[in-house]
Amino acid sequence: MPRRPPTAVDQYEALATVLRLVRRNRARTRPELGAAALLGRTVISQRVEEAMELGLLEDADTGPSSGGRAPRRLRFRSEEGLVLSAVLGAAALDVAVTDLDGGVLEHRHLEWPVARGPEETLEFLDGQFAGLLKGCDAARLWAVVIGLPGPVEFATGRPSQPPIMPGWDGYDLRGRLQDRYGVPAWIDNDANLLALGEAWTTGLDDDRHMIYVKAGTGIGAGIVSGGRIHRGSKGSAGDIGHARVLEDSSVMCRCGRTGCLEALAGGWALARDAVTAVHEGRSRFLADIHRAAGEITPADIGLGAAAGDPWCLTAVARAGERIGSLMAALVNFYNPDCLVFGGGAVTGADTFLRVVDHTVRSRALPLASADLIVRASAAGETGGVVGGAHLAVEALLSADALAAWAPYGKPSAVEPARLVGGA
Repeated sequence: MPRRPPTAVDQYEALATVLRLVRRNRARTRPELGAAALLGRTVISQRVEEAMELGLLEDADTGPSSGGRAPRRLRFRSEEGLVLSAVLGAAALDVAVTDLDGGVLEHRHLEWPVARGPEETLEFLDGQFAGLLKGCDAARLWAVVIGLPGPVEFATGRPSQPPIMPGWDGYDLRGRLQDRYGVPAWIDNDANLLALGEAWTTGLDDDRHMIYVKAGTGIGAGIVSGGRIHRGSKGSAGDIGHARVLEDSSVMCRCGRTGCLEALAGGWALARDAVTAVHEGRSRFLADIHRAAGEITPADIGLGAAAGDPWCLTAVARAGERIGSLMAALVNFYNPDCLVFGGGAVTGADTFLRVVDHTVRSRALPLASADLIVRASAAGETGGVVGGAHLAVEALLSADALAAWAPYGKPSAVEPARLVGGA
């Protein structure tokens, strides 16, 4: 049977594969690319040359020789573009400008209540983004990414009835950002961006599966499978904070329902219970903090647990058991390689992780938990903004996006709506 002649689709599929392999350090020389991508020498040479013309690859040095002239190593030119990334929480946010490899060029952590609403928040972000771009060539901006602490319909980039974000429901955040910056914009749940940042930071292999649990003021999860985020049909996959875990109508959640995991084990719930404990004289450690500051934060409870305060230790352990119990069911259902916890001061505590680990292993099936790794996040405070950068760059270097913008030389030369799709 005669071979089908190559098409433009084949060209951009091959180009996307070459860029992905080099960017992820899976192949660095032309022979390695041919072996990894199962493509012929001529195709590899053509796609590498095309990537070089786009400014995305360059010859960096020579690799080891197996006889004859040593092959030239390729380098992904991450400095070719910039990404603005922000991750919003209930009371604070992180903003950063990164290169195309998620390398953070500048990062800021700032107090800001998301309940101020979309207009005030976006005006504040515009000011922060302008500051981050000072000294940079704004023409190199490729994308803007925002992570929100609530449900997001990923296909439209619109928040969907977020419990702690009054005024944000249905807001056209993507349209606002694309009009303002003239580049593609992605909006996602914050836990998804944290999960992506963790996967890239730790070099999670494409054949590994991870559930990242953000247990901060609220509780959410990001699911990574095959190197990609699993979002489900609409984008709500991983919203574990509002799973009902207690048949008690007296425990009201911020979402308006009762018995939610977040209302029992979220940071805001622990702080709520801590105030009651102070009034009842059950924690001298927290009483001193409450007297000095007038409030108690989840971080204070983490400090109390580290200091050995009995009430704080018990509260952290109870939260770990409640979260661990739900995660045991998810371990049985999804069978991940690792469970990673981040998002708050409590999740890194030895007591919390020890209780979660014990609860999961005692309640999950032996086969599902046999080689399971339970650990704290290793991505640090920039994990979410790094994940946002990778979300955008992976999407812009996909075959479909490359076919739209590569003929014009850079993504900003194309209408943003043509480049924003599933990632």
